[in-house]
Amino acid sequence: MSRKNAVGVIIDIGSLEIVDTFAGRMLGAMAQMARMMNARTVVVGMRPAVAMTLVELGMTLEGVETALNADRAINLILGERN
Repeated sequence: MSRKNAVGVIIDIGSLEIVDTFAGRMLGAMAQMARMMNARTVVVGMRPAVAMTLVELGMTLEGVETALNADRAINLILGERN
């Protein structure tokens, strides 16, 4: 069951030590689905090695924002509403 009026999706990838094209495509697909529901996507817990790998793979993850932790992600999402 989905809830109505979601304003954001937070994806915690802190446990990912490595990333490949499949994981990158899944992040992009989740962000695209969130945009279709008029919600923002914020990824938290991204390790430097994961970020570098995504860049090396040429993945831009359009529409995906990042934050250091869930608290900051919530503030980012809700900050524009208040």
